Amino acid sequence: MFERFTQQARQSVISAQEEAQTLEATQILPVHLLLSTVSTAEATTPLLASVLAESGLTSAQLRADLHAMGADSGYDDAAALESVGIDLDEVRRAIDAQFGEGALDAAAGSAPRRRRLFDSLKGGHLPFSSGAKAVLTNSLRESTARKDGYIGTEHLLLGILRGADPAALSLVSRHVGPDELRARILRTMDAAA
Repeated sequence: MFERFTQQARQSVISAQEEAQTLEATQILPVHLLLSTVSTAEATTPLLASVLAESGLTSAQLRADLHAMGADSGYDDAAALESVGIDLDEVRRAIDAQFGEGALDAAAGSAPRRRRLFDSLKGGHLPFSSGAKAVLTNSLRESTARKDGYIGTEHLLLGILRGADPAALSLVSRHVGPDELRARILRTMDAAA
């Protein structure tokens, strides 16, 4: 699949690793792919960058939105879990009952140590979350559906919009509806073809 990626799309995937590390995540999430793809488009694809900027999506704006959401990793855990029917407070109570008061917080406090150990063992490469893998698969599907012979940054963005990741879609939705952005990207791709 990766042989079909353009140089810009490959750069987006590589940069997602850097975004995740900068935000101290333990894996690459769809929101990291969103940040890196918008940044790559700004640097390499002026037409796509223009469409994104007109939609309110710039790398600077996305970072500000993440900060405003109070979740530098891109996820509001409670909201993300609630969207799939999981009550975070109930999970906390169950963990406290099973393992003792504050067990979840104690485990979270040790995460940076585990991450440093993981970095030293794996050379600092973070794994892709299932959501990020779905974005890559969706980008292939988008390319195939359009009968494009490549996967570009546009396809990555379409793959993000096609997914069900609450954080990435929430960031987009702050500025433009995902369906509207999808339509704008497709129009841009059709005009460039």
